[in-house]
Amino acid sequence: MKELSRRSFLGASALVLCAPTRLFAKDVDSDVVLRFAALSDVHFDKSHNDTSNERVRLNAALEFMNAFVKDQPYDQFDALVVAGDFSNHGLREELEPFRRILDARLESSTKRVLCMGNHEYYGGNRALWEEIFETDANRRQEINGYQFITISPEKGTCSENDYLYLKEWLDKEIQAAIALDPTKPVFVVQHYHVYRTVFGSYNLPGDFTAGVHDLIETLSKYPQVVHISGHSHYPSVEPRSIWQGAFTCVGTGSLSYFALHTFEKERGFRAADNVDIRAAGTFLIWDVYRDNTIRIRLYDTISQSFLEREYLIVDPLNVEKYVYTDRRYDLAQPARWSAQAKAEALEVLPQGAAIRFSQGIDDACVISYRVLVEALRDGEWQEEFVRYLWSDFFMKKPVDMIEYDLLNLIPGTKYRLKIYACGAFQKETTDPLVLELETPSLNAVDQTAERPQADLLDVAFDYDAQKPRVAPENFSARTKGTPQAKAPAIIRDAELGDVASFNGIDQAIILPFRPLKVAAVTNQVSIGVRFRIDGAKVRNERSSIFGSTESGGLGFEYDPDKKILFARCWIDGKYCDLSAPIERDQIIDAHITYDGKEMRLYVDGRLVANAEREGAFRFTQSESARAFCVGGDVNPGLTARWFFPGVIAFARAYSWALTPTQVAALSEK
Repeated sequence: MKELSRRSFLGASALVLCAPTRLFAKDVDSDVVLRFAALSDVHFDKSHNDTSNERVRLNAALEFMNAFVKDQPYDQFDALVVAGDFSNHGLREELEPFRRILDARLESSTKRVLCMGNHEYYGGNRALWEEIFETDANRRQEINGYQFITISPEKGTCSENDYLYLKEWLDKEIQAAIALDPTKPVFVVQHYHVYRTVFGSYNLPGDFTAGVHDLIETLSKYPQVVHISGHSHYPSVEPRSIWQGAFTCVGTGSLSYFALHTFEKERGFRAADNVDIRAAGTFLIWDVYRDNTIRIRLYDTISQSFLEREYLIVDPLNVEKYVYTDRRYDLAQPARWSAQAKAEALEVLPQGAAIRFSQGIDDACVISYRVLVEALRDGEWQEEFVRYLWSDFFMKKPVDMIEYDLLNLIPGTKYRLKIYACGAFQKETTDPLVLELETPSLNAVDQTAERPQADLLDVAFDYDAQKPRVAPENFSARTKGTPQAKAPAIIRDAELGDVASFNGIDQAIILPFRPLKVAAVTNQVSIGVRFRIDGAKVRNERSSIFGSTESGGLGFEYDPDKKILFARCWIDGKYCDLSAPIERDQIIDAHITYDGKEMRLYVDGRLVANAEREGAFRFTQSESARAFCVGGDVNPGLTARWFFPGVIAFARAYSWALTPTQVAALSEK
């Protein structure tokens, strides 16, 4: 796209700013009089080490700053702005590592413009933060003739009224800044967005305050204000991350994780978990020119390159020349599909389908998709439900096709999917992509048999082949990621036959499951396992025998102190727990069943504990933890934890609640 001059910029459509482009030519770089970087929401945690994403990305940001200016006519960064949430809890052991990285990487000539976020109060306080960073939480400072004002919340309560204590102080400081030079913008740095301004400032349903009203009246008096904020974790590459009304606001994004919600004005919805929210590594490079034009570029520490979007603020003091206004909603054209766009089914199962469809096209960017699911009933298409998906617009190289596992379909039913692309300014495609499919009937598993076949998972072991036998054979199809755990030895046991022998230290079998097959299980579920705990290998820590309990699911654990078998199942948004005493060095058959109303724990075919609990069962929603684990439990990233000391003969999972008679039969030695 042709580069724009600053002079021609104001004559162009506001939506030009949303297109990937360099906004003006290199010959103006010598006009820079102020350069600073801005970031927020890094969220150092006391558990982090040098390889944690947050530390790696902060180091990468500062390293880039140092390398970037070496080849620039303006060869320095005058300031680093951090708009709060340095840490998760505000603890000394989180803030001091952040300070040490600044000390090690940041040039001594680069001023620090810092304010507190709400997380700085969760286990810390203002006095500690000010001591570590050697600055006031609320401060005005001059850098190259430009005024920066930092403001911090009073209590970090994540609520309204957290900044009201500053209202008069801020008003006086802005006036003082303007008096020093009324021709220049004044930069105000605050952790929270101002309500109803940038992307992410529309408060979420519930009690999460993303944008605050406290200082709107004060800020709105001064068009000189350029407000820099974070808190929402919304990607700064989304063109609504810059807003102009009575003043200018810019959102910084995050170096930790994205919060992916999207909004239609006041109304919002939570998009499906179909993207990697940990792919957050963008911060902002600000250049201010001699005539006060401001250029904002977005650098991505993950791809180590600039993103193909930048923002240009021409004449920031003149409201009449603002272009990043709410008029963009009216000016925006609907998103559209290319002539080659298509939708297709990759895999269709009785209760779900894996689908794939082309990315849409938009003058700004396609931010999300609406998938309307209709079922054919009595010869007519009837709406069943709607799913909202994110595009991966925040990635350096978005994929050409969006893939999604559509769950909760009904076996033996014809469906029609209508897929709409939605642009940043809430204009959908007028014509959807259409995909028709038919789910097959359920597999013929006899759920009434005395010893029924396990339809979700059946793991046994083959000593001669030295490998597990896993059924169904296609259990792990379309798995993302590689399981990371040491394999157990497979031995022939005198009592149990072919078994897996686990050392209780680092051995486990991780079996990623297909979301289509397992996550569709919502009302009934059962698991069973035959094992023997090796008393000589038991350590003074809990161990998991079989299951999947990362933010959902169900599984068995052993508590060595109390010598009990511990069973848990995620029902109605929380765990239901049962337990029973067991002996070490003895063969144990254990089963968990849930029928939608009651959870039961069986040991050796006998009911030993039960609890009434009505509600939906759910497996984990973490894409990188969708797995069963034999000999441990699964972590995100398909790693294992809580390793089991002993032998396991089989592990099974069922999509219904086994009856007491079936459990007794399956437990016979």
